[in-house]
Amino acid sequence: MTADAQGNDLTAVKNVVTSKIIIAPYAAGKQLTASQIAPTVADPETSLKSVFGTDQSAVGLITSDGAPQDARDADDATEFHQPGYQMNADPTLTLAFTVAEDNATTRLLTIGKPDTTGVYHVKDIIQDTKWFAYQETVYKSGVTRRRLGVIQITGNEPAQDTRGEVSGLALTATWQIDSAVDSGNSRYLQSYYTAPKG
Repeated sequence: MTADAQGNDLTAVKNVVTSKIIIAPYAAGKQLTASQIAPTVADPETSLKSVFGTDQSAVGLITSDGAPQDARDADDATEFHQPGYQMNADPTLTLAFTVAEDNATTRLLTIGKPDTTGVYHVKDIIQDTKWFAYQETVYKSGVTRRRLGVIQITGNEPAQDTRGEVSGLALTATWQIDSAVDSGNSRYLQSYYTAPKG
């Protein structure tokens, strides 16, 4: 369907079908580039294995009420004496999501690695570790939004453990400016892939 006489197009609505977040341990010297998630790449997860390695893993199921949500925070813009001029402050871009699974990946993000006996020595419920991250959101229109960058978990709000209910972890990931992403020029790379009809 194309836009109607009023310029509205129902097929362009961001009607989310599903999403996923894949992480891998940060490795100095590796580069995340636009070509890895370009709209011409049908399966970026395969092409990313050369950078992410074999340690890549999904955070797993995300709660329906904790679906990925973007946010931007920054100081007030700098205004100048001449009217009509201002300079925006450097922003902090975050991605909040609530993981439902208690798996090895979510534990790495929050309480770290266990010792050789399988015991976690918890000092905090977020780690100072950086991660390579690939986020994918699929829309009903057949469009997939892709993001690639370096994240650090900067917030963790565990839900109450209520009997018979899913007890998730509300995580906040901050997209970091890093030399591995677009040579340090971007917080993350983003593209849109349209699945071929057929």
